[in-house]
Amino acid sequence: MALNRPALAEGVRGGIVLSIAVILLAILGLTPSLSWIPEIPLIAAAIAAPVVGYALTGYRAGRRSGRMAAGGLAGTIAGGISGVVGGTAYVLFGKPLLNIVVGLLLGAIAGGLIGAGGGALGRR
Repeated sequence: MALNRPALAEGVRGGIVLSIAVILLAILGLTPSLSWIPEIPLIAAAIAAPVVGYALTGYRAGRRSGRMAAGGLAGTIAGGISGVVGGTAYVLFGKPLLNIVVGLLLGAIAGGLIGAGGGALGRR
């Protein structure tokens, strides 16, 4: 129980915050009328926001529980949530439904790995 409660709470919180960032980046990057926005800063933000978000989510869960595994679990939850939101944003802009599944899997895997690293740092 000491592992699951902080991981779930921090994972959901991190997933919601990252989902807001994903929605904003999707609007900025996929809306045709905003095509004047340079692509490189958007790509950099689309990479940096999840990495920082998953690491902080894992760190907070690891700090609360004292276990690295809580960080990995929290990162997986946050990654799954934000990945589904990102995939759904692509679908809403006319891309294939497969983007939802790919977003879920990539988000959960990346979130778990990066969150575990944050959880390890949170234990110290």
